[in-house]
Amino acid sequence: MEIDLARLREMHPRLPADLVAGIVVRAALGLQRNGHASGVRLDIDVARVQMNGCLDWPTADIEKLNQHDHNRVTEDGAEAVALALVYAARKWRVVRRMQREEHADWWLECEGEGGRQTIALEVSGVDRGPIGVRLAEKLAQVALSIDADQRWASVVGFERPKAALHPVETDDHGQ
Repeated sequence: MEIDLARLREMHPRLPADLVAGIVVRAALGLQRNGHASGVRLDIDVARVQMNGCLDWPTADIEKLNQHDHNRVTEDGAEAVALALVYAARKWRVVRRMQREEHADWWLECEGEGGRQTIALEVSGVDRGPIGVRLAEKLAQVALSIDADQRWASVVGFERPKAALHPVETDDHGQ
């Protein structure tokens, strides 16, 4: 799967150009500070299906890294990668940014056989180390989101580029 962050605005036309520019730069900085160059291999896990990917991005000026908040680079960078992944893997598109009390970051939509579906997506990033613990935390958080047809979490790791996108598992009653 090829993911090109330079195309993020095409994937999600409702996103403002300045927001896209900012999160793509921070994704580039997060990857580059970990020694990666555009075209890096990306390990992808979508609903526990493993696949190989290639992640491309416009190169950022690494000399400007100290002008950015370390955590914002990780979190905003993860949002850029996750939003590109949801489009590449599922053709989901951003409708709007969700607010803190909604327990997710993004309200997405897709057209399916049954009509329009809505998705609450929670995103997080990990600069160094494994992503499994953070993914479990984010799945628990987005499970609290209401009104969406589906609830998913995505976590992006920058040290060894990896992106996971998992649904909230439901019980037999759809809860």
